[in-house]
Amino acid sequence: MADIQQSILLDAPKEVDVPAIERELTQLWKKASDDSDGSSSPVVRACSLNFIVFSEGVDTASGLEEIVSQVTVDHPSRIFLVSADRGASRAAMDAWVSARCSLPVPGGKQVCCEEINLVARGTDARKIPSVITSLLVPDVPTILLWKASVHPRDSVLLSVTQIADRVLSDSSEDVHPLESLVAWGGFVDEHRDRTAFGDMAWTHLDQWRTLLAQVFQPVELRSHLTALDAVTIEYSSTESPGHSGLSQALLCAGWLANSLHWVLVHPIRGKTDGAYAATFRVDEKAISLKIVETTPQGKRPGGIESITLRSTNGGEFSLRTSARGDCVLLAKTVGEVPQSSVESVHLQTEAELVSREMEVLHHDSSYESSLTAVVQ
Repeated sequence: MADIQQSILLDAPKEVDVPAIERELTQLWKKASDDSDGSSSPVVRACSLNFIVFSEGVDTASGLEEIVSQVTVDHPSRIFLVSADRGASRAAMDAWVSARCSLPVPGGKQVCCEEINLVARGTDARKIPSVITSLLVPDVPTILLWKASVHPRDSVLLSVTQIADRVLSDSSEDVHPLESLVAWGGFVDEHRDRTAFGDMAWTHLDQWRTLLAQVFQPVELRSHLTALDAVTIEYSSTESPGHSGLSQALLCAGWLANSLHWVLVHPIRGKTDGAYAATFRVDEKAISLKIVETTPQGKRPGGIESITLRSTNGGEFSLRTSARGDCVLLAKTVGEVPQSSVESVHLQTEAELVSREMEVLHHDSSYESSLTAVVQ
């Protein structure tokens, strides 16, 4: 496997006073330019967008460094790594600035961008939106990755959403995401007129949605889509890394319901065996949906493990991921004829998923419609 390309910090982050951040950034580039005089790898300053990552807890920024180091290779940005401890008794805001550079190819230029670390405690967390707004690079898009709990009336989330072109959440990090998905759905609905939204859990679903579409691509199998009467989605959760497939399973169910025009009869509810169930209908035919937690396979993060669909006219279609997560077994039985195949898939890192989402600035209508179906 090829090594993952990363960017590195040019120097150790320099602690600065918040009002002096812009001045220190200017000095940072002046020093980098002076240091590169006569070298074979001159430093080139680049910025294609503003990238804001917000997390709760003052010790969380270090865990995001790896994501940023990979994302900025393809998307050089002015990066804002923001950590907030809003429950702290002492109000304070600390800042560090540094340059993040991609390692150049021989004879090439060293492309660098800026990283600003902000740590806010207590009531000073309210100042985060104004500090970020004053430091945004003009005339480039702004993307917010919200790595914290979603509360629709959160003043920081509300204010930063107003300046962002796209806002991303990550419901895969929530082991019990039902309430947060409902809250997020309401927030998206309220602000979608001016901002585009996304969810890393939805991005995880891309390969599953593609494979499901491929299963029913043959014309002779499409009648089974309108004859579906039972769908079971199995998911897993892991603690290290902390990752749950439940939100992915819920969004997958929302996508199926929205795409196939299912009408909700009984909303999703928990059962005594820990599963979730819902009932839909199309015309006069009922469709039962079951979402079940299962044991995670291998050492990969939790996610969807399998999807099984059954139709009233003798069809059963199953997709199950391998323990390593690098392939999916497709099994289908139409009548009494079983068939199976194996499809290779790419187990994407979180950095790869974030990088893909940073290329999308428009509304994802399929995601928004699927989220609406989940909220209903």
